[in-house]
Amino acid sequence: MTLENSQYTVINSHVKSLPMLSWELIKKLLWDLDEEMLEHLDDLAYEHDWHFNYFLDSYSHYKGYSIVITDENSEIQYCSNNISKMTGYESNELIGHSSTILQGTKTDKNSIRLIKKATHDELPFNARLVHYHKNGQPYGCETIAFPIFNGKSEVSHFIAFERKYFV
Repeated sequence: MTLENSQYTVINSHVKSLPMLSWELIKKLLWDLDEEMLEHLDDLAYEHDWHFNYFLDSYSHYKGYSIVITDENSEIQYCSNNISKMTGYESNELIGHSSTILQGTKTDKNSIRLIKKATHDELPFNARLVHYHKNGQPYGCETIAFPIFNGKSEVSHFIAFERKYFV
């Protein structure tokens, strides 16, 4: 696969856990996240009464992943400190920006359209896209994202696990 190619997949859209899982349960599955990260996630979770339809356990244990939380408008609300190794941006530089800050001319527009559809349809997805480092260099980014629901069963955020797949 060349860096110009992109991939997109909806993840198990028919497999949901009922009833929804609370943040307190999911947080226990994410036991190896650092304390500062959990504090930030706790603040968002309690403010928005987070609930989950999917188990996230397997993704949190890959140390190579960065975690990005976006709101329902794709604005970055939080990202882990290790995001800077992949993007060149410090986490605080990305907060408040749309995730489009990392896109550029080689980012596949059709894949972006499919991601927007998945977020609109409240579906988890896996995508491989060309993103751009702060210095302008392209890199491959694998994103695995899941919707987060509030207490009214409305999507309030997405949690994404991201890693570079090309050096």
